Amino acid sequence: MPTPFTHLASAQRLIVDEQVPEDMRALLKRELPAFLLGNIAADARISGNLNRESTHFFAYDRPIDTHPWRAMLDQHPTLRTPTTDAQRAFLAGYVAHLSMDELWSLEMVRPHFVGGSWGDRKLRFLMLHIILIYMDERDYAALLDWQRPTLCAAAPDAWTPFMSDETLAEWRDFIGGQLPPGSSQTLEVFGGRIDVPAAVLRVILDDDIRIQSELWDHIPKSLLATVEDSMYAHARAQMVAFLGQ
Repeated sequence: MPTPFTHLASAQRLIVDEQVPEDMRALLKRELPAFLLGNIAADARISGNLNRESTHFFAYDRPIDTHPWRAMLDQHPTLRTPTTDAQRAFLAGYVAHLSMDELWSLEMVRPHFVGGSWGDRKLRFLMLHIILIYMDERDYAALLDWQRPTLCAAAPDAWTPFMSDETLAEWRDFIGGQLPPGSSQTLEVFGGRIDVPAAVLRVILDDDIRIQSELWDHIPKSLLATVEDSMYAHARAQMVAFLGQ
């Protein structure tokens, strides 16, 4: 799924997107630390030792019958009525994250990587991580310098019943510490996840000929752009639906 830096780049767009109603944008800007944390919080399961389905509300190997954020509210009804503006902004970010991941799974991972007929399963698995790193590095470079202090100012306060404040704070600090002027640890994190040294991933990413033949010939950049447009539009629509309910 897209990395925290890709989700933060989306959050950066949402707060200035005029298709988001003005009063909603005002809330997100007023509670920007909480909103940023919400946009990355679902992945805090890694540091919180939580299983993916308990934080993303869908599984890779089963149909998605309802939008994951609605499944989250069904499982945790108290989240339908946030008690503070900060919690509401946090949940808006969480909804945006789940919605991006939903479309990424439905429009990219399942049809083109899991169900793809190019290469073998091992190559497709590697190239899935390569395309995510490609997106990550592009989006990391686009993050504005206010992101680091703003994210690090987030103060979780019982914002979810399924993730502790301590877990959220640990994830906030781990991601916030990498934001500019820090340095990204995406290669190290992904390398550990797929058992490929970070240095080897770097070599692959820098080999334009290899990337073209093993990735872009099968997943054209135009396809990626179309899917990403769909992801962002879906995240915006679902976030607005949540805030407007």
